[in-house]
Amino acid sequence: MPVPQGRLVAGFDVGRTRDRSELAVFEETGGRFTCRMLRSFEGVPFAEQEAHLRRLLSVLPVARLSVDRSGIGMNLAENLARDFPQVVEENFTNEAKERWATDFKILLQRRDVTLPRQRELVGQIHSIKRRVLPSGKVSFDAERSNRGHADKFWAVALACQRERAPERRGGTEIGVRVIG
Repeated sequence: MPVPQGRLVAGFDVGRTRDRSELAVFEETGGRFTCRMLRSFEGVPFAEQEAHLRRLLSVLPVARLSVDRSGIGMNLAENLARDFPQVVEENFTNEAKERWATDFKILLQRRDVTLPRQRELVGQIHSIKRRVLPSGKVSFDAERSNRGHADKFWAVALACQRERAPERRGGTEIGVRVIG
């Protein structure tokens, strides 16, 4: 990997048996994202996945690694976050997936993301579908195939997400001046 001119951001979608784990590393420069590495882990034990991510965080100046902490990724995300402050544990909720998919779509529309020409990656990006659930909530997901569940897409979307300030608990104060 060449010496980065911008800041490195990464996303890791955890899988093991039915799905692969996917790692995406991007260089962010002036709001533009350039893919620097995509790596798949198929059937790799969690200890080896964690060791690889620890090497990555120790060797490269990664500013943020967003890790899927839902389900089987919880232990891996907790272990990494405990030792590396740049690790962000992410919950795969419908709201979060909508935010990540929307952020990524905007990057694509603005041509602010450079991706490798990989048929599988392009197929996974196009496999993400927006569905309205019976409850009225929106869901972004893909049909499961023999190659996974759009895991590479979610790793890329995690890496390229727009960073937001932590949400504040409690209500927001609004000052009002009453005249009269």
